[in-house]
Amino acid sequence: MCMKAQCSTCNKTTWWGCGSHIPSVMDAIPADQWCSCEPQVEKEGKKYPPRLQRWPDCKAV
Repeated sequence: MCMKAQCSTCNKTTWWGCGSHIPSVMDAIPADQWCSCEPQVEKEGKKYPPRLQRWPDCKAV
């Protein structure tokens, strides 16, 4: 299951989890609030922020 999280680099919204639910998490968030760090992840033909790499470093939103 994926959930939204705060990027520890840019402090914008990204995601953390298995990767199967990225659209359901991120599409509910305005794109101007998305993390802009690289590399982006492509899912269902759309680009999304990268997955937060380590859960302890993130702040659940």
